[in-house]
Amino acid sequence: MSPLSPAECLQQAKRLLRGRGCERNYEAAVELLDLAARAGEVDALYQLGKCYLKGIGCTKDPSGGVSCLERAALAGHAAATYRLGECFQNGTGAPRSAELAAYWYRKAAALNHPSAYKALIALARR
Repeated sequence: MSPLSPAECLQQAKRLLRGRGCERNYEAAVELLDLAARAGEVDALYQLGKCYLKGIGCTKDPSGGVSCLERAALAGHAAATYRLGECFQNGTGAPRSAELAAYWYRKAAALNHPSAYKALIALARR
């Protein structure tokens, strides 16, 4: 049997996280996400970042989650960019900073993330 490609690792990890067509296995999902992320799958970095932020299938590591999100955001992943804005807005895994939150929300808006404009407006009203 040949090893899974990075894209196949990502898809299998998503199935394991959601329990679609198989039993949920968060630890195995994180291992596959790590393999896919190391091979350059940007969405795997985003998914891995979310796991680290919440401790799903791994030890909770908010700063590690922010690191994964930042790498995915810098590669143009809209959802990672938006989530990074949330991290800075809430002080999750990174220092609370309205300026950095706005920066990432603006980048997410430029990437057409559907919630980015609302987040920017809400942030401005604070």
